[in-house]
Amino acid sequence: MKKLCLVFCALVLATALYAEDSYYAGEGGKNHTIMFAESTLENGIYDKSDLWVADKIKAGFISVLQNYGGFNCIDLNEAKNVLKVQKQLESGMYNDAQSIEIGKLLKAKEFVNIKTTRLPSGSYSISVSVFNVETGAILGMFSSPKTYESAEAYSLQAHYDCAPAIIKKLGVKLTRSGQNALKEEAAIAAEQAAKNVEVAKQNAALEAERGEQYREEQERRAKLEAEERERREAKEKEEAAAAQKALADKKARDAAAYAKAKQQNPFAGETYCCQFENGSRFDCYTVKFTSQNECVVTVKSTDSSGAEKSVFKAGSYSYGDGILSVSVRMPNDQVKHVQKINWKGAVTFKNGYKTCYYMIPVNSKDDAKKIRAEFQLK
Repeated sequence: MKKLCLVFCALVLATALYAEDSYYAGEGGKNHTIMFAESTLENGIYDKSDLWVADKIKAGFISVLQNYGGFNCIDLNEAKNVLKVQKQLESGMYNDAQSIEIGKLLKAKEFVNIKTTRLPSGSYSISVSVFNVETGAILGMFSSPKTYESAEAYSLQAHYDCAPAIIKKLGVKLTRSGQNALKEEAAIAAEQAAKNVEVAKQNAALEAERGEQYREEQERRAKLEAEERERREAKEKEEAAAAQKALADKKARDAAAYAKAKQQNPFAGETYCCQFENGSRFDCYTVKFTSQNECVVTVKSTDSSGAEKSVFKAGSYSYGDGILSVSVRMPNDQVKHVQKINWKGAVTFKNGYKTCYYMIPVNSKDDAKKIRAEFQLK
């Protein structure tokens, strides 16, 4: 009898230990299907950089309810592609009534909606609503008693904080082992969230330091570039000033050389023209000084009847001490009164060398009358 009692006690103890090895009492949520219909984010960051938390927190709930409650969890977003109501699912917005119908098709007992809210402070809060598929009645609303300062901290902890109450509401009793394991996972998640905060602070500090280093480097480069630009501009100004000075010096030298050449011989390379009335005729003399001592004289003569005759011939000239001598033998078949040019006399200049005055005879006779002719530089 004593041995029988010992065997019975051993069986009871073994049964208790085996039960404690499971996370939930009995069969838990076996043959119990839950549909996760919606997971939304309200007032998220403007650039949608935290949009991912909606899917992340739903995945966390599904994992916890499956592991610790034994439930069969269906994500509507994943299931809709194989449902007969696919067209209905893809047609637009859904309400709770549609979720009820879809839940019936999936043979789910409850459907769950999760709402994540980003608060004005930048922290996150959670609200979970559980509905009965058959009746549409809300079974309960669950939320964490605390908020989470970042999207990362929220996605790590919120489902652990709400899951025990939801599991209990759905009729599954957690064993002591399940409670401890869930608490341990929650503690690990909280520790990880705290580490993430510290890492984020360290990263922010490093980023700030890098930013400061980058700013200092940019300022240093900007300063070097400014100094280099100033040196380059100063050099360019110096070179431009030197070029201008060289050009001015060249102009001055050219002007001096020109003035000297003009003083020595203002006629070389120039052409002068003179027109005047000569009795009943109108004569025009053009003298082109082709070199230092050679010239070409062209004479155009128009008589009172308007008949024009023209002749030109090469000759020679000389200039010194203000005296100009021009000697040219002209043909006598065209302009009869000018058969030869043998001029010699003082020359005066006006307007630089643009105008000169010179006494010339009106014809080729030795005692011909002379006139004061005004020659213009062409």
